Amino acid sequence: MVTLCFAGLMACSDTRTGEVIAEVGDAVLTRQELDRRVPIHLNGRLTADDRQRMVEAWVEEQLLFQEALTKELDEDPAITRRVDQAVQMILRSELLERSFTAVSTITEDDIQAYYAEHSATFTRDIPEIRVRQVLVKGRSDANRVKKRLDDGGMFDQVALEESIDESAARGGDVGYFTEDRVEPAFWAGCEKAKIGKLTQVRTPLGYHMIEVLDRKDAGSTRDLLDVRDEIRQRILTERREDVRKKLLEEIRNRIPASIKYDRLETSS
Repeated sequence: MVTLCFAGLMACSDTRTGEVIAEVGDAVLTRQELDRRVPIHLNGRLTADDRQRMVEAWVEEQLLFQEALTKELDEDPAITRRVDQAVQMILRSELLERSFTAVSTITEDDIQAYYAEHSATFTRDIPEIRVRQVLVKGRSDANRVKKRLDDGGMFDQVALEESIDESAARGGDVGYFTEDRVEPAFWAGCEKAKIGKLTQVRTPLGYHMIEVLDRKDAGSTRDLLDVRDEIRQRILTERREDVRKKLLEEIRNRIPASIKYDRLETSS
């Protein structure tokens, strides 16, 4: 069983090889340790106030931790079991993540080959419509948007400036959607609209100036562009599962493992 020494946690912070910026009892926080605590995506972006709050948080954590040791919570069997379980989970996860590294790179050729081999799994069960829209709240706003578009305004620019929908950042492109994903009135309006023709639709959300870009019937195959991310995730999942199975098989050849299934049937 893996047993984590609680005292060791405090000792881990007692690294006096760098400039000390905080102390709690025997535990110290060095500038180097603080830098290691900064998430990678925030490197170089933290303000002085952010770093100060991190140090203050560390002090509070250490105060609570050391008080827990004072109360001998580290000797509570229930807590040590939870710690053992947590450590085992971390180690298992790290072992798998390191094993997955070799299969994590997915190339464009991988994606195209998967799409060609599994195209039948990307068949649409129900119709889909792709539109772009400018959504506004009031009728006066809708009239202004319509005039801008009728006068030759670029749809994506008008959407960016006028639309209150999150699709504004994409020039109003909503992408493909099915009937069950939108307001009934919106779907009905999109079904009636002609491809490429501006149409106004009203729903409880407001006024939609829409342009239908494409329609796909049930039974058609989704384009590679629309399923690229899904394919990437499928490949990654399948590869990881294969690595996991092979790793377990290799480990079983070295470490004896057995299950007494007959004993499982006996009530405890």
